[in-house]
Amino acid sequence: MNSSPDGQAAIKTLVQAQFAPAAHDYVTSATHAHGGDLQRLVELAAPQGYEYALDVATGGGHTALVFAPHVRLMIASDLTLSMLHAARDHIRAQGVSNVAYLRAEAESLPCAPESLDLVTCRVAAHHFADVRAFVRAAAAALRPGGLLLVSDHIGLEDAEQDAFMDRFERWRDPSHVRAYSYAEWRTFCAEAGLEVMYCEDDPREPYEFASWTARIRMRDEDRDALGAWLLAAPPHLRERFAVVERDGRVESLRGTFGIIVARKA
Repeated sequence: MNSSPDGQAAIKTLVQAQFAPAAHDYVTSATHAHGGDLQRLVELAAPQGYEYALDVATGGGHTALVFAPHVRLMIASDLTLSMLHAARDHIRAQGVSNVAYLRAEAESLPCAPESLDLVTCRVAAHHFADVRAFVRAAAAALRPGGLLLVSDHIGLEDAEQDAFMDRFERWRDPSHVRAYSYAEWRTFCAEAGLEVMYCEDDPREPYEFASWTARIRMRDEDRDALGAWLLAAPPHLRERFAVVERDGRVESLRGTFGIIVARKA
């Protein structure tokens, strides 16, 4: 996290510049559209149909789309306007009509206090300039008993492994701020008046290196440099992140993901 106003503004500008040109790619990305965590989030939330829900940093709109049939109203929000437009077009094309759209910063949600039953955030919190402010904003918007559900990259307790993962994630995507550990998420939530009820690992499919780097529009020379760096890593790190080599190039590797569910007292 960057606590200075200038630093946070720079991160938000970078996020918009990074994702605006790739909005359609995130709608069609199989990783984002079909991850097993989507249904798991619905299962953990157990909506009954009366809920008012907000999906923060909705990206391609996949979380909003999967929740919409189970709640009264789903609000899809994003900082990047072109991403929000792409999500809206995608969701409307599925015939879903109970979704509203809101351009908003994750750290400053324009929601009435205690007006929401569910707040979701999927594969986005690692981009936030101030994740503590996001958790506080979500907590303020939730009614007592409401849930915050986060599915995201998860930081590692082992400092060497965590630093290695942080480097390859940020190398590929400079708008990556940081992946936070479960312990850090518990702290963020406790500070905001939320109790973490549940944490679980989400063993996702490996990143297919070519599509993973193409989706973010990496330059060829940057992609090749990242691949060479991964192949030159110590064997124990290559094994930890399942770096697979084929014909002298990286074919795939793994990140670490997890789900956090917190309830407002």
